[in-house]
Amino acid sequence: MRNLLRLSLMMFVASLLLAEGAAAAEGAKQPIFLLSPHRTKFSAWSLYLTVDPNDPSKVLQLGLEKLVGKNSEDLAPQGYEAVLAAQGDPKTQRETLSTLDAANFGSSQIKVEKDDALHVSLTPVDADSYRLMVSLRIAADQRFTIGGKEQSKRDVLVKYDKGSKKWSACATTMIDAEKNKIVEGGCKPISGIVFPVKGTGIYRVVGVLEGEPVVLLDR
Repeated sequence: MRNLLRLSLMMFVASLLLAEGAAAAEGAKQPIFLLSPHRTKFSAWSLYLTVDPNDPSKVLQLGLEKLVGKNSEDLAPQGYEAVLAAQGDPKTQRETLSTLDAANFGSSQIKVEKDDALHVSLTPVDADSYRLMVSLRIAADQRFTIGGKEQSKRDVLVKYDKGSKKWSACATTMIDAEKNKIVEGGCKPISGIVFPVKGTGIYRVVGVLEGEPVVLLDR
């Protein structure tokens, strides 16, 4: 009986270790940037990093997922803030659209192929930061871009904070629609962008920096 109990205990411990190993292999997800449409029945996009749960400073993947049915118009009056809260809520229904392994950062992109709607990439800067590129289609022949060719106007880094063990985005350069310098020096936290969607495209893009809206595009 004693041997049987010992064997059962060993099997139980082994199952726990296997479960822990599987969780480590899958990694832990940390949201880093939100793209929220302001149109009913649309779904926001969430950018996230998958990190090593034993060492969150080690990034395994960049991921793009859809927050099903979450948009700033349907979630009024809280709007964008409610979508942001949904991004961080594990109970929110999600649909993974694409992932990119860390080994391919700097050389490959995540793309939403339908209508060539979105391109996203990360490029290593140093051990604790990556440069974010987001290219959003706003019209048949126009795109709104953060980083890339527009880095001199809109530059966003994804940085690791050792104290909180979290990754987050911050803007080192940001020029608004009126060509005012909103960020110059330092790195101001940016949680994402929100944009109305009309039949013919996107005419306004608002960035949310330190919780405050800034009009980045108005055409």
